[in-house]
Amino acid sequence: MSKQLVVLHVARDGLTQVLTTSGLAIYGYDVLTASTGAAAVELLQTHRRIDVLVTDAELGGEVDGLKLARLARDLNPKIEVIYTARFPQKLSEQMKVRGAPSIRAPYHPHQIASVIAALKHRVVADEYGQVA
Repeated sequence: MSKQLVVLHVARDGLTQVLTTSGLAIYGYDVLTASTGAAAVELLQTHRRIDVLVTDAELGGEVDGLKLARLARDLNPKIEVIYTARFPQKLSEQMKVRGAPSIRAPYHPHQIASVIAALKHRVVADEYGQVA
């Protein structure tokens, strides 16, 4: 039996947080939420079991979504990162962490669940030397 994946969802909008948390819980994920980058960093430091970070790349603040992803990878190199953005095509690949996909906001929880499943499948395939 595999462990339940823990997802940290970071979004400024409270409604987005509620809908996404509820939706991802239906798909079997344990979801933590934060509305700022600073709050997310605290969660990343205290909850070492976080498997996936879903962050608004346009979060703003001292710790924006792009910086948050880099900090998350510094704390846990195996954490999967998914960026959300109104204009994902404008995100610079150099600013993103390696291997992190972007999805357009607004989004539905099933989109995030699909991306998580694809990322986790890729990791399992990579462990056996197969191309994902």
